Amino acid sequence: MKRVLITGADGFVGSHLVREIFSSLEDVEILGIGLKKNPPCVCESFKYTVLDILDKESLKKAISSFRPDWVFHLAAQPSVALSWRDPWTTYTTNVHGQLNLFEIIREEGLEVSIHVACSSEEYGIASPEEMPLAENAPLRPCSHYAVSKVAQEYLALMYKEAFCWRVIITRGFNQAGPGQSEDFVISSFARQIAEIEAGLIPPVIRVGNLQAERDFTDVRDTVRAYRMLMELAKGGSVYNVCSGTGRKISDVLDMMLEFARVDMKVEPDPLRQRPSDIPVFIGDNSLIKEEIGWEPAIPFEKTLLDTIEFWRNRVRAKTQG
Repeated sequence: MKRVLITGADGFVGSHLVREIFSSLEDVEILGIGLKKNPPCVCESFKYTVLDILDKESLKKAISSFRPDWVFHLAAQPSVALSWRDPWTTYTTNVHGQLNLFEIIREEGLEVSIHVACSSEEYGIASPEEMPLAENAPLRPCSHYAVSKVAQEYLALMYKEAFCWRVIITRGFNQAGPGQSEDFVISSFARQIAEIEAGLIPPVIRVGNLQAERDFTDVRDTVRAYRMLMELAKGGSVYNVCSGTGRKISDVLDMMLEFARVDMKVEPDPLRQRPSDIPVFIGDNSLIKEEIGWEPAIPFEKTLLDTIEFWRNRVRAKTQG
């Protein structure tokens, strides 16, 4: 039996990864670690414990008892916007938390394969002429979140070199899909659409920068990439996980408004603007395609509609409960 540890298993990506592993692999046991009392995914052979990765002693007890073969390290403070409001928690969670995890693995003498989920935000501001960004593009982080992810990446590669670990790093571009926090643009639009349809708020969608161009991947495609990389990829490499297609936020909003059941206006909200926003961000997924044969499979329209339906169901449950 393969034993799989997922940190951040209660999060948006982590919950989808639990489902992906159980649906794709046989004879597997998963230990999920997270902060929520009730994780979104409850499956057979899925053990879950409420645990903060900053609590090294509790984390060590869990890992020592479970002794994983694979580790997917997803636990993090994942928001660029929040990193500007609270940089201290961002660095503590993302860097110190990973250091706790790696030191425990080293102290326990475990032979594991480790995946560290990092971010395309590490690339920072690049000119349109540099698009699409490949893995060898320079790293120019321009937020506290991005700097913390660079630190996570280099920390992982240092352990790989020092202790000959099998480490796989991904730089995920923008992700979307059902279950995502409203802190992210597509989910924010979807929540507002659902609440407007339910009559909970006025028929006005409040937006940030609509001119930004982003590369979106469905979270279900993302976790399939994570699982395939762990199965097939060589260690010590960094992979972009992206669609390779840029979409203007204004175009994304227009597509989502076509799914709306009532008419609504769009108004700018200064509070939704970032101090340092990247105008164009498109990734090159050639490496992951060539090495393991992964590419996105879920149509973008399905991603948008499934996200809206997720928020419609949540709003319906809230109003009826």
